[in-house]
Amino acid sequence: MTTERVVDDNVLLEGLRRGAPEAVESLFDRFHNRIFGLAMSILKNESDAEEAVQDVFLTVVRKANTFKGNSALYSWMYRICVNACLMRLRGKRRSETVSIEEFMPVFTEEGMHASLIDDWSKEVERKALEKELGQVIQRFTEDLSEKYRVVFVLSDVEGLSNEETAQILGLTVPAVKSRLHRARLYLRERLSGYLQEGKTGPQ
Repeated sequence: MTTERVVDDNVLLEGLRRGAPEAVESLFDRFHNRIFGLAMSILKNESDAEEAVQDVFLTVVRKANTFKGNSALYSWMYRICVNACLMRLRGKRRSETVSIEEFMPVFTEEGMHASLIDDWSKEVERKALEKELGQVIQRFTEDLSEKYRVVFVLSDVEGLSNEETAQILGLTVPAVKSRLHRARLYLRERLSGYLQEGKTGPQ
């Protein structure tokens, strides 16, 4: 994070702590799109995402005095957002999420793949710009259980580093890497089935 951004964060937080209306407006203008995008990536529902975003900004304004500056302001807000989204997911307890284990590759005792994995990279490149493929990827991401989906969203959608993702979620870096790897494997297998056979899952 640049020195300029640190100064901006400090000025913004100072205004929030004073209860300055312009600071609240500046906070909203600066972070709304990012926070809403994150909430949508996790919740996949505009109404739920808007409610989560409102919770995030209310929490930040109310608890500005408690922020110690041990992390970037956006990291703190991401953590609040993730928690708000997970509370909503757990409240609904989506029963339709699939087991990621069904799509993990099987290995022999020698550590080799028990079955050949299709090389669909060229097919992905060919279809990468198609709207349909983007929608399919989103649908497969929705099927991930929350612990994998949140790591995938923060890392591959939001572009955060493993260290930032670990800090936001309160996980170790190895745990983040493990969940991200498994989420990517799952999505690869689902996409492979879709691209090669037009399937979206096991029959």
